[in-house]
Amino acid sequence: MGIMYESVRRLYLEGRISEAGLNNAVTRGWITPEEKTTIMQEAD
Repeated sequence: MGIMYESVRRLYLEGRISEAGLNNAVTRGWITPEEKTTIMQEAD
């Protein structure tokens, strides 16, 4: 988990990006699919 993970996580938890934004981050290689799942579970 790197700097991009922390940035994407923070943006998602603040409501500044949506699930589509998380998908984009996975596509760009900024986070892994597993990290996306972790972020989404945290928000619940």
